[in-house]
Amino acid sequence: MGTGPLEGITVVDVSSAVAGAWVSSHLAEMGADVVLIEKVGASDVMRLTGAIVGDQSGCWVQMHRNKRGIDLDIRDERGREILLQLVEGADVFVQNFRPGVAERLRIGYDDLSAVNPDLVYLSVSGFGPDGPYAHQPVYDPIIQSLSGMTEAQGGDFVKSATADKTTAMTGANAVLGALLARANGAGGQHVEVNLLDSTLSWMWLDYFWNESVPDATPTPSYSEWYSPWKTTDGWVGAIWPSDAQYERVCETLGVPHLADDPRFATREARIRNSNEHQQEFAELLGEFTTAEALKLLESADVPCAPVLDITEVFDDPQVQHNGTVLTHHHPVAGQVRTTRFPAKFSKTPTELERLAPAKGEHTDEVLAELGRSPAEIAELRNGGIVA
Repeated sequence: MGTGPLEGITVVDVSSAVAGAWVSSHLAEMGADVVLIEKVGASDVMRLTGAIVGDQSGCWVQMHRNKRGIDLDIRDERGREILLQLVEGADVFVQNFRPGVAERLRIGYDDLSAVNPDLVYLSVSGFGPDGPYAHQPVYDPIIQSLSGMTEAQGGDFVKSATADKTTAMTGANAVLGALLARANGAGGQHVEVNLLDSTLSWMWLDYFWNESVPDATPTPSYSEWYSPWKTTDGWVGAIWPSDAQYERVCETLGVPHLADDPRFATREARIRNSNEHQQEFAELLGEFTTAEALKLLESADVPCAPVLDITEVFDDPQVQHNGTVLTHHHPVAGQVRTTRFPAKFSKTPTELERLAPAKGEHTDEVLAELGRSPAEIAELRNGGIVA
């Protein structure tokens, strides 16, 4: 890779699906050279998730850009030798096998740290390395169910892989912390993250605020306090948590008496009486169109926005101003739209340098860098070790 704050960092990723692979996505976006290893003869599930053109899906083109992809049978001894050779020159290794699998494949932390003591080795799992659930299969909705997230949505799942992505961000931050510790002399180390702990940590700040201080008087959670407001032709999102904002909203909407109503006069009262508060303002805002409601709310200087559908997001003026959505041509998928990396670095800018790899696209390139001749590569391919 050519630019970014992680230029010069090499990552080997043998994970699949989302939680592990999206860790290396964050690192790749910041300039790390990520070698993504897929099974020979089998496509990663994310190649098959979303709208699909050839071997590229709507998920794949976002998750795996800026990475190099190779097909390698790491269960074969010859494939494992290639993996070990990659690890020798790597800074980070990422895997999300079920607990115990990496050790059975002889690519656990002890195996790889013996080859490269400075390696930052990240294990991503559903529940952790041990415990009553450790060896159970898991997907995002299971973690949402266990973490309180499903209850927070009124008994439904968030229609996004929230637990996976939260864990990936936790893992990426942990890797960066381990790399900094290594630079300060700690050497390599084993880092473990799991979906359950990551999601509970993410939920705890607000959804578990009553449980955080159990001796205090409980108050309704955000799930009860905030909801979109229906208008005559759509919905708006608007909140007024401070007393000053609430007073301005009451004045602007022509109900100044509600500013002094003891049920709503303070933030604490509005939270405690959230159902009545919602009903009062649902009736008021329900009389306006979305445009009218937004004009009034903006004049009151409170946070507000229209509730957009997916197609409307592209035309939002702030999204366009920020250049959030990137449009480019992929040789397999055709026109592709992705989002830019959300952080901007003033001295080490990030760039889209590689499109998401076709299956095995960089196998020959990576093997050649390891010193394998064309004849050796052909032999490995004929033996089903690479593809």
